Amino acid sequence: MTVHVALLASGFMGSPASRVLIALLVGLATAGIVVSFTVIFGRQQARLERRLAGYERPEAANQPNATGGTAPESHLVQQAVDMTGRFAERTGILARAELMLQQADLPLRPAEMLFYIPTFAIMAFVITALISDLLTAIIVGVVVLVGPVVYARYRCTARLKEFERQLPDTLQLLAGAMRAGFSFMQGLETVANESQGAMRRELQRVFTEVRLGRTIEDALDETAERMQSRDLSWAVMAIRIQREVGGNLAELLDTVAETMTARERLRREVQTLTAEGRLSAVVVSLFPPVFGAFLFMTRREYMRVLWSQSAGIIAMVVAGVAWTIGWFWLRKLVKIEV
Repeated sequence: MTVHVALLASGFMGSPASRVLIALLVGLATAGIVVSFTVIFGRQQARLERRLAGYERPEAANQPNATGGTAPESHLVQQAVDMTGRFAERTGILARAELMLQQADLPLRPAEMLFYIPTFAIMAFVITALISDLLTAIIVGVVVLVGPVVYARYRCTARLKEFERQLPDTLQLLAGAMRAGFSFMQGLETVANESQGAMRRELQRVFTEVRLGRTIEDALDETAERMQSRDLSWAVMAIRIQREVGGNLAELLDTVAETMTARERLRREVQTLTAEGRLSAVVVSLFPPVFGAFLFMTRREYMRVLWSQSAGIIAMVVAGVAWTIGWFWLRKLVKIEV
């Protein structure tokens, strides 16, 4: 009897049914962990709400649900999002995620992004494991997990480059407005209304902060830090010096804009001269993973030895480490600071 059970267990392990069972167990375990943490942190929130219940407004107290009629499931999800935000804040991930979302101009809270992306990745993993094999499910889960972050980083890079391109023209327009008789704030508001894209969005945020009582220099400094713009930092520094020692601010802005334009021209020349090297680095870096994915899709039995035998696993680890080192090395060679 024991031998028969062992034979049945050995036949079950490695079969498609076993992979489905593993995927379900992983999904259930993840859901159990999320619900457990939600209940633990939800008790503390419930005690706080009970203490504050006597101080709420009568019209809010008479409503059946103080959250605006939302379902208990929505409140449960909100508690899970808040719990994720508190954990990410303690680890420092929340600040980096918030900066990335601000740079990408995405209307999403950092805690929501950090909660929903792993949740959707787990759901995609479980669903794919039910209809396919485990390796495909892992690939789909990784793509769902990494895809939104890659898209956000792409948006960040595009907006930062757009902001840098628009900055010299913005300073020249500001200098022209000041020559026409506008004050610095009036000229900046006029330029903001005439701008487009990232520059318009950031200048509108600067005006909002100024209306709330912040100085214009501090608001522009924070914009320079958020957009990672050294050129804007130098422009704000020049404005601060001009406010202290006096002088023609319009002429100063023209000089700063001309310097930025010359640096941008030099940067583009460097990019043109290094275009061949950068393209070669991209081709060499993408060829191993793309060719490996192609072989996995067309000759899966041929590639199976890489994860079914110890020698194949060691070869994959060594190849991955060598690929990572080569990628960083090529990136360092073709990246020239101007």
